[in-house]
Amino acid sequence: MPAPRRRDGAPVRARPDACPGAWRRHDAADGALARFRPVGGAIAPAELRLLAGAADAAPLELTSRGSWQVRGLSVKGADDLAAALATVGGPAPLLDDQGRDVPCSVVASPRSPAVDAPARAVAGALRGRADVPGRLLVAIDDGSGDVLGLGADVAVVLGSPSTLWLAGTPTEATGDDPAGPATLALAAVEAFLAVRGDAWRVAEVGSDAVLGALRAREQERALEHAEVLTSAERTCLEVLPRLGEVTPAAARVLADLGDEGAELRVTPWRTVVLRLRDTAPDDARERLAPHLETGPSRWASLSACVGAPRCAKSHTDVRGDLARAVATGRAGGLLHAHWVGCARACGTPAGPVAVVEGTPGGTYRTIVRTGRVSG
Repeated sequence: MPAPRRRDGAPVRARPDACPGAWRRHDAADGALARFRPVGGAIAPAELRLLAGAADAAPLELTSRGSWQVRGLSVKGADDLAAALATVGGPAPLLDDQGRDVPCSVVASPRSPAVDAPARAVAGALRGRADVPGRLLVAIDDGSGDVLGLGADVAVVLGSPSTLWLAGTPTEATGDDPAGPATLALAAVEAFLAVRGDAWRVAEVGSDAVLGALRAREQERALEHAEVLTSAERTCLEVLPRLGEVTPAAARVLADLGDEGAELRVTPWRTVVLRLRDTAPDDARERLAPHLETGPSRWASLSACVGAPRCAKSHTDVRGDLARAVATGRAGGLLHAHWVGCARACGTPAGPVAVVEGTPGGTYRTIVRTGRVSG
């Protein structure tokens, strides 16, 4: 008898997803890796300093879902970091005072204050849930379409009414009350959980199955969430850490700017957006320029896996080879290129991308793809 398969044709899984978190870590060649998922990209200066301190001299990493990663931790060091983060508090903490993190990524348009409250409400309702797969992606879009392009499993676009997208496709489901965006997103997540079986992503069960479960839940009592708050438009500065690596020096400057009034948001594009309010310093760009890319850069179209020696499966020193290619003008162009050390192609972004793959012989081959290689 053939093995059972899901709707997308893949075999039924016998294990949960292995996405790391604050407490569930990945054992890499260079030690434990812990991942911290900010709510809509928000991070407080105190949190950033704790992450940078735990990383010691190594850079922090930003992921394609706007999460932070700390590598090379010992078991005790990882536990101490999580415990310290749980004491920071704030409106959108990485870990709450019970030590609970957000089980999946909740991304939001980084420049718009209108998405902050619904993102917090969604993350707050999911925090600590063991039944939510780490591969699930929830997005709150301010109407600009920036995070809508990520093809999130559940996306809500703010408007009158707000609209629901599933697996990158619009649906007829809407929410028109003040708490609509968060209520609509959470209802869709719960509908997916009701039908997912062993699936990690909405596309694996199909949007129709999720919509059917959503309609069945329409008569249930709606959850109460914070009203969407709006505020005056802010000036934003977006800066690019090369390959998503935030050095300790860059982290210190960002945290200092946060203390001085800038609101920090990390993005799924491995950048950092600073919302500069009236109290924010005027020289933010100048202070960041020695540490981060603050203008047009060849690095803007490049990303990479961690490579050797930090990953035992990598055939090549991906990041060293890529830095040399940029320095000689052989990398960085209009088409996004993602350099990887093996065929797993970890971290490959969605959309058209040239995957530059390391081989066992130490050379690279280029494969142009139109979608995601690995989740």
